[in-house]
Amino acid sequence: MINHQESSTNDANVQKSSTVDASIEVIIPGLFSSVQGLGLTGYRHLGIPLGGTLDRHALILGNRILGNPDDTPALELTSGQVELKFTRDAWFVLTGAQYQITIAGRELWHGWRNKIKSGETLTLRGPKSGMRAYLTVDGGVLSVNEQNFGLQMTKQLVQGDKLPLGPALQIAKPIGAVQRGYSNEIRALPGPEMSLFTLQSRKAFWSNPWQLTNDSNRMGARLAGELLSLTKLQELNSHAVMPGVVQVPPSGQPIVLLADAQTTGGYPKIATVIVADLWKLAQTLPGQEIRFIHVSPNQADDANYEWQQYFYRLQRAIEASS
Repeated sequence: MINHQESSTNDANVQKSSTVDASIEVIIPGLFSSVQGLGLTGYRHLGIPLGGTLDRHALILGNRILGNPDDTPALELTSGQVELKFTRDAWFVLTGAQYQITIAGRELWHGWRNKIKSGETLTLRGPKSGMRAYLTVDGGVLSVNEQNFGLQMTKQLVQGDKLPLGPALQIAKPIGAVQRGYSNEIRALPGPEMSLFTLQSRKAFWSNPWQLTNDSNRMGARLAGELLSLTKLQELNSHAVMPGVVQVPPSGQPIVLLADAQTTGGYPKIATVIVADLWKLAQTLPGQEIRFIHVSPNQADDANYEWQQYFYRLQRAIEASS
């Protein structure tokens, strides 16, 4: 899983060193770029969404490669050209969607530790494939303020923003990892209101392709396909919802709730995407088709275990290479 580029430096463990007033200056922000971590937990009873990165696995992968804690915030990039000027030497990793990565015209590798010097500008163009990329930096991007419930993190970046960086880490050499492959098959569990839908709608949900629409955002992936209908019209009490829930509003077109989704809703829930596959929706482009695959709770647990094993093997390989 871990590959090595040639390096003139000796192997060494990642160690912290001090850095003062280090930051990233946003020269060109791209579209819908923001700083994201793993979200805020413990506030949903107050009506505050989880938030955080849409592709949690890509964020964790970048942080593991650098030696950051898993929840270290990073830049989530959605589209367009992005230019960032660093005010300290830094190591960074780009994971998730494939972007062209250059420093002064020199092209760098996706999914690898790359180094940038103080005063240099990093240019990212894409995506070439996928939808969202994650730029993790050694020491992390410190624009987190839990006192405002992460609102600063969800703010879209604009030209001139200065993002403070944490203390630099001592990293000896570049290493990289192969990301797990994307497929448009998204595994899901039947929802509690599945039986309220007509037999034809239930068959259509599992058998037909669904197209991601341009109306999708960080709150929900809006899908287009055969109209789904209930056996009879009825109103539901508002109830708790969470990322992964597939709601069907009166339009008959399903919505998969994502990280910024509301905490309650009254639409019937036809299914729930398993946690292990939510990242696929973050990497699906508008217009692309997906298919839902019916799985059991045991299969959902197995899928989560596969991710745990992936990161376990990754960590072992990183430790062996240090």
